[in-house]
Amino acid sequence: MWVEERQSKILSLLKRDRRVEADQLAHDFKVSRETIRRDLKIMEERGLIRRTHGGALMNEQSKESPFEQRRVSRIAEKRALCQAAVSMMVPGGSYFIDAGSTTTILGEFMADLGEMSIVTNSIELAMTVRKINPAIDVVLLGGSIGTDVPATYGEMTLRQLRNFHADIALVSPVGIDPGVGVSYYDLAEAELAGQMLENARQKLVIADASKLGVVSRAIVSECKEIDVLVTDESETSAYTEAGLRRVIHAAA
Repeated sequence: MWVEERQSKILSLLKRDRRVEADQLAHDFKVSRETIRRDLKIMEERGLIRRTHGGALMNEQSKESPFEQRRVSRIAEKRALCQAAVSMMVPGGSYFIDAGSTTTILGEFMADLGEMSIVTNSIELAMTVRKINPAIDVVLLGGSIGTDVPATYGEMTLRQLRNFHADIALVSPVGIDPGVGVSYYDLAEAELAGQMLENARQKLVIADASKLGVVSRAIVSECKEIDVLVTDESETSAYTEAGLRRVIHAAA
């Protein structure tokens, strides 16, 4: 069993049981206790869990950092991911795009695209696309403006979104884990992303390496329901084994 796969299964157990014991994990996975200790240490360093004497607890503080902080981190990686994601967009297509520090950058790569339609709750993305490419029809969903992310949320937003269907939904979650799936911390963001995925013919997740193996509190989709993962992580076999159909590897 790959290290990533074992750690993913540990996260799945934690999601279900809230705590795990190192001795039991070593027995179940048929590895040494020291191997499990190394797994738990790595997972704690990544902020996924909290180690305890003899085991671990789920890290309940898997909350995103503020938007203004996220938008200036891992810029090169995010731009490479967005460039790769935009390659999936073709003239005449229709697309959902949720709001986030990664998807906001998508607009930078849409200047040369032909006529298409975009439905989004991201205020910044809508303004960027409208400015650089008037050929793109942009629908900005109404609703209440979020306190952190410059985007619309709430029942009005969801009600409008339910009236649309798209060829591809492009979402950028807090995390994606082979065993648990796609997750968000903010419940309003999760509800909106889930609706976008449900109303799209194809489902595309944009996630840099720091988001892989991460589990947050609101699960919106299993990996087997996702068509494409765009990431800069090279080792992604656990995701295709979980049923995710295709991985696009982007290099910064």
